Amino acid sequence: MESPKIDYIQSKDNKTIKHIISLQQRKYRQKFGEYTVEGIRAVTDIGKKDFLRSILIRESKRSELEPLVQKGFTVSSVYVVQDPIFDKIEHSVNGQGILGIAKKCVNDLHSLIVEDGLYVALDGVQDPGNLGTIIRTAVAAGAKGILLLKGTVDPYNEKCVRSTMSALCNIPIFEDVTLSEFYDFIKDNTIKTYVTSLENAKPYHTISYPKRTMIILGNEGNGVSREIIEMCDQAITIPMYGDIESLNVSIAAALCMYKVREQI
Repeated sequence: MESPKIDYIQSKDNKTIKHIISLQQRKYRQKFGEYTVEGIRAVTDIGKKDFLRSILIRESKRSELEPLVQKGFTVSSVYVVQDPIFDKIEHSVNGQGILGIAKKCVNDLHSLIVEDGLYVALDGVQDPGNLGTIIRTAVAAGAKGILLLKGTVDPYNEKCVRSTMSALCNIPIFEDVTLSEFYDFIKDNTIKTYVTSLENAKPYHTISYPKRTMIILGNEGNGVSREIIEMCDQAITIPMYGDIESLNVSIAAALCMYKVREQI
């Protein structure tokens, strides 16, 4: 495979730099179907899946990073960027000097072939770090899909992308799911639903989970909405054995997912 041509960027007004800065906003990510990834591992992993469109490398890291982009990634453009300009687009602390523009993994909930297994739904999770960790854990637990109800943070937020450790394209993720879409999905596919809520709840570790199970978790402060709770089959809770009110939602998600996987 022919190596991509390398161009040099030395102006902050370059259209590619402006485009990357625009992609920090959700509406632009949705408009262009793109997002940014940072770091050697993330760029490499996304590149292997052929989701990369462009790669940018810091000028002072060129000798170190240029061999990486010669590995046969299918990208339309590679840019070497002057350090002061690269500073404006790199957000990772102790960044590695490499950034990719990737196309979003767009999934259609109506076309998902539902199999037995674990599914996860999130209702209003706001912290991108929490969402990223949940996505990464869901991939590790072998979940079949993640439904993000309207009001949940964008999974392509840069902090969320970093937290996933490039797992975004390893699992079907469905964004902006409406209440009616959620209801139709669980009913049409005979998915047993377990929602994290204190009301009429059973301890999560006492449940016998069926082969087709969904775990639903909610907003960090307010939990799952009343509308979703009323659609679900059973409320579950994680016992607190010490003097603490609750767990971080990403920790709660991990405990619930792996408890389900022990059984199915």
